[in-house]
Amino acid sequence: MTEETVEDARQLLVRLQASEIPLNVGLEWPIVAADGAQLFDAGAVVPDAHSLEFMFRHFEPHRAMREPAPIMAEEEGARDGPLTLEDIGLTIGARVGLRGTGGTGSAMYASRVIGFSTPRRNGERSLFVTQPLMAGFDPLDLTLGEQVDLVALTGRGVFRFACTVDATCREPFNYAVLSAPGAIRRLRTRKFARMPTRLAAHFVADGESQTMRQLGRVSDISPYGMSLTVANPAAHVGERLQLSFQFKTDGVDVKIDTIAIVRHVGTVDPVDGSAAYGLEFESLEPSQRIALKSFMAEHS
Repeated sequence: MTEETVEDARQLLVRLQASEIPLNVGLEWPIVAADGAQLFDAGAVVPDAHSLEFMFRHFEPHRAMREPAPIMAEEEGARDGPLTLEDIGLTIGARVGLRGTGGTGSAMYASRVIGFSTPRRNGERSLFVTQPLMAGFDPLDLTLGEQVDLVALTGRGVFRFACTVDATCREPFNYAVLSAPGAIRRLRTRKFARMPTRLAAHFVADGESQTMRQLGRVSDISPYGMSLTVANPAAHVGERLQLSFQFKTDGVDVKIDTIAIVRHVGTVDPVDGSAAYGLEFESLEPSQRIALKSFMAEHS
């Protein structure tokens, strides 16, 4: 998963008319939706009038320019009062997402809880976690005294908190001892049913050139799949699509590139010829699924 910190600039969006968008020619500027989600990057091609009409039917295309971002206070957490590990229901074996403060930037790695210390007089307990991993990258090396950000998903909700690395151990395997969590925040109540949304996604049949990428609209999503409306439905049940989409959760931009299996093809809309694919994610990295669940929790 690719994650990037929020840039110190924001997009100034100018609403576009269909007549302003050339067809079958490389774009000189990116086209984005009203929320800033990328529809077509600079240099990409809107292939035909049908694709153009689909974009205007399902999105509000804008031209993106840049201007300095205002200083914004960090989003406030839910006002639950002080929470503890016992309150959030974190147990041994639970998966957590972990972000370090070193050269990895804001990338979220997957880790697993393997134990807790004996409670102190004030009730606080240290946290033992496996060395954070992310496919395609070296394991995350934590340093003594480093502060790390964690997102935990339990049966009671989605929670975020910070810890300090108190120790790193190499035997009998690599793991870390983290301080008692500070300022645990509940993001929202956990809800994993498909959630209605309006996200832009790009896709191409698995094995085809990326130059053939098409734009689609995500109308609902879950940690395991999505409904994707497309302008020119051509895929069949059982076929695979290379799929990419992005969203923002907890102030971080998250981009996911994955393979999705077509499990259902909906009825073609007689108005514009579009149809919805029911897609199942073939595989998501644990950190990607954590980020997606966090996104759903924030918007449920």
